[in-house]
Amino acid sequence: MHAFVLPILGHDRGISASVIGSILGAFAIAAAVIRVVLPVIASRASERNVILVSTAVTALVFAVYPLLDSAWTMGICSVVLGFALGAVQPMVMSMLHQITPHARHGEALGLRLMTINASSVAMPMLFGSLGALIGIAGVFWVVGGIVAVGARATWGLKV
Repeated sequence: MHAFVLPILGHDRGISASVIGSILGAFAIAAAVIRVVLPVIASRASERNVILVSTAVTALVFAVYPLLDSAWTMGICSVVLGFALGAVQPMVMSMLHQITPHARHGEALGLRLMTINASSVAMPMLFGSLGALIGIAGVFWVVGGIVAVGARATWGLKV
């Protein structure tokens, strides 16, 4: 969602394409940096807790993003979001291997990949339609709300 909707929000705020690209680049760098630090975090926190905190941070960032006007504040949000989302994927993979029966790991990984690929096709259409209906800020808030509701489901995960 971030990579698709941020350029629209940035353009709406009068931010140049090169600065928007830098904001997206900051997200990617943060996602890579957190993965270097993740072993230290994983030694001190469970997968469930990292996923829960990352989900809550993501929901908060999506709630705040549409309220920002400057490239610097959007860049800070992008970095925070990069840290949060960069930490989730490895933890999801670890948790998936722990909670899935050994004989069904391939199935679980296949379903995960299928869902990610399907969302890569469907989400831009959905967000574009939703943005045309309620505005770009509304898209951030709706997705942030959905992520916040998902945080509750994360709390119930048992490893």
